Amino acid sequence: MSDRHASVYLASRATSAIINLVSVSIFTRMTSAEVYGQYIVGFSICMMVYSLGVQWIVFAHFGRYDPKEADRLAGALLLVSGVVMLPAIGFIYLFYLFGTLHADVAVSSSLLVVCFTLYFVAVEISRAHLLVRLVAIATIARAVFSLLFGYIAVLEFDTPGALLAGVGLGYALGSVPVFRHFSRTIWASGFVWPRASDVRRMWRYGWPLAIAFGASAAAMNVDRLLLAGLYNTSTVAPYGTVLDLMKQTFLVLAEAISAGYISSAKNLHAEGNGTEARHTLKRAFITHCYIVIFGTASFILLGDVIFGILLAPSYLPVVTQIMPILLVANAILVMRAHYFGQIIYFSGTTNLELVASVAMLAVTGTLSYLLIPSYAAMGAAIAFTLGQAAALLICLVYASGNLRMPLDLPRGGLLLVLGIAVVAVGKGVQFLAEEPTASAISFVLIASASAFIALRWNLFDARSLLLRFYPRRG
Repeated sequence: MSDRHASVYLASRATSAIINLVSVSIFTRMTSAEVYGQYIVGFSICMMVYSLGVQWIVFAHFGRYDPKEADRLAGALLLVSGVVMLPAIGFIYLFYLFGTLHADVAVSSSLLVVCFTLYFVAVEISRAHLLVRLVAIATIARAVFSLLFGYIAVLEFDTPGALLAGVGLGYALGSVPVFRHFSRTIWASGFVWPRASDVRRMWRYGWPLAIAFGASAAAMNVDRLLLAGLYNTSTVAPYGTVLDLMKQTFLVLAEAISAGYISSAKNLHAEGNGTEARHTLKRAFITHCYIVIFGTASFILLGDVIFGILLAPSYLPVVTQIMPILLVANAILVMRAHYFGQIIYFSGTTNLELVASVAMLAVTGTLSYLLIPSYAAMGAAIAFTLGQAAALLICLVYASGNLRMPLDLPRGGLLLVLGIAVVAVGKGVQFLAEEPTASAISFVLIASASAFIALRWNLFDARSLLLRFYPRRG
C-alpha cells in the first residue's frame, strides 16, 4: 500500500512542481528583480511565522493520530491552528515596525499566513486519514490557482504585496476540496469539538516542535533576510529563486515519499508491526537516496540548460556561481528533514529535532553574518549549506536505539556509484559533443539509469504500474 501511496503522492507533487516551475519562470520574467526579491523576503517571513506559530500543531496531530479518535483530533488541529495563528500574525507586524517589510507586503504576508494554515491543515488531515487522492487534488489545485492568481496580480499591479496575495489565494482555494469532503464525512453531523485532553496531549508532544520548527524556518531563511538587509532585494531574487527551483525538484519529491512511506510506516508502528514498519522505512531511505543522487546528477549535467530556459538572463551569472554549493545543501536537507528527521513520529520524543534545528540556526546565522558582507550570494550559499550539514551531523551522531532510522547501505552505495558514473559519462559527452546534442544525450542517460533502478526495485510502484499496462504473457 505504501508504494501505491508514494506513487500517487509523487504524481501529484511532480505535477505541482512543474506548475510551480512555470510560475517562477513567468513571475521572474514579468516583474523586476527588486519586486520579486521583496516577494521572496515576504514569503520567507511567512514561512518563519507559520513554522513557529502553527506548524507544530500540524506535526503533533500526525504524531498523536489515532484512527479511533480521528474526528475529534481533526477538530483539535483546526481549532488550535486557528487560535495560535492570531499571535503568529502579530510577528509580521514586528517585521513592519523594524522596517523589514513595507506596509502592503506586511498586510499581504499576514493574509498568506492564514492561507498557509488553511491549506496545510487540510492536507494534514487528509494525509493522516491516508486519503491520497484528496491530497493530490488539493496539491494540484493549489499550484494551479497560485499560478493563475499570481499571474493576474503581477499583470494588474506588479507589486510584491499583490503577488503574495495572489499566491495566498491559491493556497486557500487548494484547501476547499478537502474541507468539502470532510463536511460530508467525519463532520457530516456537525463539527466535532475536541476534548481538553486532546489538546493537552498534542501540546505535550508538540511544544518542543514550536521551538524546533521556528529555529529551522529561521535557519532556512535567515540567509535571505541578511542578504536583503546587507545588500538589497535585487540580490535576493536570483539567490532565492535558484534555491526555490531546486526545492521544487528535491523537496517536492521528498515530501511525496514522506507522505506515502512515512505515513504507512507510522500506522504499522502504531499497530505494533515493527518489522513491516522498518521495511517500509528502508524503502523510504532508498527512495530518498534515489531522488537525491539522480536529482543532483540532473542539475550537474543539465542545470545550465534548465535555468537558461526558466530564468531571465540577468539571473544567470549568480545562479551559475552558487548552484554547485546549493546542490550539496539540498541533498543534505532532503536526507535530514525528510528521512532522519522523521524519527519524531516513532521515538515518542521531539528533542533531537529541537537540538538539530537550534544548531542549524546558530551555524547558518553566524556564518551568514560573517560571510555575506564579503561574498554576497556565495557567502549565503556556504552558510546555508554548512547549517544543513551541522543539523544532519547531530541527527547522525546523537541518534541511537529507538532514535535511529534504519538504513539500506548496500543499495544506497550502489546508487551512489551509479550516480557518479552517470555524471562522469555525461561530462565526457559534454567535452566531446556540442550543444544541444550533449544535453540530449545526458538527458537520455539520466532517464535510462533512473528508470532502470525504479523498475528494478519497484520504486514508486513503477514496476507494478508498468505490468498493469503491459501485462506479461503466458
